[in-house]
Amino acid sequence: MTAYEQELRRCKVVLLLRACIDAGGNMCAAAKSTGVHRNTMRRVLRAAGYDSRRIKQLTAEQKRKPAMATSAADSARRAA
Repeated sequence: MTAYEQELRRCKVVLLLRACIDAGGNMCAAAKSTGVHRNTMRRVLRAAGYDSRRIKQLTAEQKRKPAMATSAADSARRAA
């Protein structure tokens, strides 16, 4: 497998995992939002080591994280 293929696979996993977390762990809704068949999504994530239980854990952890407050000063520092 070439470096390009490895990076492409990693990007697919990140995209699909982010969609699952955004959908609250609902893999069917995440698949629909990305335009990927749900079986394909499950197969790709399972091959990367993410089963439905682990995705639900990640979703729960994401909900517990406090939202980062951004102020005008923070935005100005990032822009500089």
